[in-house]
Amino acid sequence: MIYTGYFAKLKEYQKAGLTPVSIAGKTPIEGLIEWKFFAPTWSIFKPWKDKIIDNSEYTMRFTSEILGKLDKEEVRNILLSVSNPILLCYEKPCDFCHRHIVADWIKSNLQLNVEEYKLMED
Repeated sequence: MIYTGYFAKLKEYQKAGLTPVSIAGKTPIEGLIEWKFFAPTWSIFKPWKDKIIDNSEYTMRFTSEILGKLDKEEVRNILLSVSNPILLCYEKPCDFCHRHIVADWIKSNLQLNVEEYKLMED
């Protein structure tokens, strides 16, 4: 199983035996594994942050410009090389976030199970 989550709950994920992996453009914690190939570029993120493009346009651009260029088998091998990975970025589970787009892409393109990790207080 591959999980997704957010940086604010890092310690809880580590206590649960998960391996944190940053998929953010900038990782706030030193020493984490970073998979920048899943991170949005500034040219996609900034227009969304500035409300120039909406969630739908962001999703379309992220999917085609980032995910669409990945080598699926290479990504599968990387994902499977880490024990109990949890893909992290900044937003809370209920917020729009690229990690949800990444999770959907992994499920549909690599046929791997991905879900948001549920903590007891969530």
